[in-house]
Amino acid sequence: MDVLGQPLMEIIGYGDRLSAAPGETVEFKISSRPTRFRAEVVRLLRGGAPGRTPPLVEEPVAHPAAGEYPGRWQPAYAGSYVRGALGAPRTVPGWTADAWIWPTTPGRPAPQAIVTCTDADGRPGLALALTASGVSLLAGTTVLAATGVVPHERTWCRVTASLDADGAIVLTQAERGGAVTRVTARAASGPSRPVGGVLAGTLAEPGTTDDRALFNGKIARPAIYPAALSPDEVSTAPASAASATGAGGAEPLVAWDFSVGQHGTAVTDRGPYGVAGTCVNLPARGVTGPDWTGAETDFRRAPGEYDAIHFHDDDLADAAWDTDVALTVPGDLPSGVYALKVTAGDDTDRIPLVVREPPEAPHAPVLVLLPTWTYLAYANWRTYVEEAEQRAINWGEARGYDPVDEFLVAHPEYGKSLYDHHSDGSGVFYSSRLRPIVNMRPTYFTPTTKWLRHFAADLQLIWWLERRGVPYAVATDDDLHDQGVDLLSRHRVVITGSHPEYHSGAMLDALAAYRDSGGRLMYLGGNGFYWVTHRHPAEPQMIEIRRGNVGVCTWKSDPGEEHLSGTGEPAGLWRYRGRAPQRLAGVGFTAQGFDKASPYRRSADSRDPAVAWIFDGVEGDVFGDVGVGLGGAAGDELDRADHVLGTPHDTWVLASSFGHSEKVEAAPDEPTGAAATPSPSGIGDPAVRSDIVAFGRPGGGAVFSVGSICWLSAMAYDDGDNAVARITGNVLDRFLAAAEPVPPRR
Repeated sequence: MDVLGQPLMEIIGYGDRLSAAPGETVEFKISSRPTRFRAEVVRLLRGGAPGRTPPLVEEPVAHPAAGEYPGRWQPAYAGSYVRGALGAPRTVPGWTADAWIWPTTPGRPAPQAIVTCTDADGRPGLALALTASGVSLLAGTTVLAATGVVPHERTWCRVTASLDADGAIVLTQAERGGAVTRVTARAASGPSRPVGGVLAGTLAEPGTTDDRALFNGKIARPAIYPAALSPDEVSTAPASAASATGAGGAEPLVAWDFSVGQHGTAVTDRGPYGVAGTCVNLPARGVTGPDWTGAETDFRRAPGEYDAIHFHDDDLADAAWDTDVALTVPGDLPSGVYALKVTAGDDTDRIPLVVREPPEAPHAPVLVLLPTWTYLAYANWRTYVEEAEQRAINWGEARGYDPVDEFLVAHPEYGKSLYDHHSDGSGVFYSSRLRPIVNMRPTYFTPTTKWLRHFAADLQLIWWLERRGVPYAVATDDDLHDQGVDLLSRHRVVITGSHPEYHSGAMLDALAAYRDSGGRLMYLGGNGFYWVTHRHPAEPQMIEIRRGNVGVCTWKSDPGEEHLSGTGEPAGLWRYRGRAPQRLAGVGFTAQGFDKASPYRRSADSRDPAVAWIFDGVEGDVFGDVGVGLGGAAGDELDRADHVLGTPHDTWVLASSFGHSEKVEAAPDEPTGAAATPSPSGIGDPAVRSDIVAFGRPGGGAVFSVGSICWLSAMAYDDGDNAVARITGNVLDRFLAAAEPVPPRR
């Protein structure tokens, strides 16, 4: 049983990529408590939570990788740090460690290592650390001395420890603008073991000790000297490590400069021995240091003021498991959504894989663009359990949650989502695909919609296309980021998933170029094209965001930390970089609410013969009043048209939602009452609505946008026999066949 009293997930895994083309090999890493497991390949045709409607639909695919495999449990080790190794072990007659720290969990009972020297075998030796007794000197896990004063939380403090050959210890902590504490003590002896490596942010690497003493907070300018410097020498030593020689002529053993190369994982050593460091599990870079003045907020223009790294005990960039199943995609396997289905005992995990079309093959007329960066943003989101009581209040009811949510709370080592907080309360900047993502599964139930959301919901689109017999291909956000408009231009129509929220500038450029060169875009979701996002150049399995201080979010960026470390570009909302979603898709995020979904009412525009065909087979003015989950087509997160924000002036506003409850609220970046189009009902906040729009582009390009995450769940109602599905089908048919599907609105 798990620590929460729930059954353990007996088998769990991930692949080394989310998409592959025929001929490419995907390596799946599996962790299984039973000693044997079975693997098979399945094609995913429809998502479905157990015991709920609709059911999961999958079909087996013959593949040589299917069969039985030996099982073994593979642990994940969260926690970020920097590692470096000397060219050869070196015995030091004395020892001094010096650093600036900005602790975020001071006073915790467990030690938190700031800088550590390890021996040739990687075992921890001397360490400057933070303990419940203040700044401390450790030998292994033994506290030799402590200041007795715990530094203040989120306040810069310079900390130093020295040990001479006779065992004399001096500890100093000097808070920026505060008191100086100095303690002397004596150990049985001086440094006794050769130094083989140096660590920052941890006492030891995984596998060398049970207690790794991971640090929470920022560290800047860490330096270690192979001599015992006096307090006066330490106070005048170059803590920035800009010089290769410290006070008293002592050369630093290592002097790491965190201000250099903030876009990567390499750490520069300013000392004479060239002990270059490597960031493990991608701690946060591009963060303010002890000398930040506030005059500059872009770390690229003032690197000396951004010479810190923020470490967390729950960072995870790569679970680094060994490969168990290697799957080569057959040359004749159709593009689609598949999974490696692994079973051990009564437990099963389905690890998704998108199979792309090869570039040289005949291309399907339709491309489904799965918003995998949004899946990564929500990967292993933990708040359904952690905030269950508050959510019940917000929803007006208790909705339960998927069993894997309890598993996630019990296992922080699998990393968090971009909506979570680290254990020290700071927001999560980075999200990785190289780990088990247990809520990116075709069976995952989401209480937000009382149905499915994200990956599982987007499989409803696959089911709908299969039922209509429309040839289609599938690609991911990574594919779009890598291949750009070349990927899109192979297809007559591109259809998004239900929540394409996170995009890079290159992805937006590709979509706009496709639309403006004759492509047809069907945006079948809500809250799309919203957050500035990028793939990290040094850790390409990871995406990065900064929330800024606007938008709907669960945390805000700290002052001065609103630029992406990987690219340096200003982050936050695309809207505030002049690229509001309305410019691309005609609508943009405006409101959210999760109690129930609402219907739409047709507009006068929809009666014009130029676009009336969209509603063929739809009776009456009101539609979308039924749906799986929240019970309608306009719900969850909603988008509206706004010419001020970039909705083209020749856009047809075909319908708008109405009847939303008071629990559906305008986004904080929406100025109340400033919506360019009034509320269809004439009452309430005019920004609280979803608009369905269509517009054309010269050369035959066209866009159809529905402005609601719940659109696909409404399409699923009555097994796809409903007005919402008919509208979507009408648009797809016209987009596939017509030379100019949407004439301009005059």
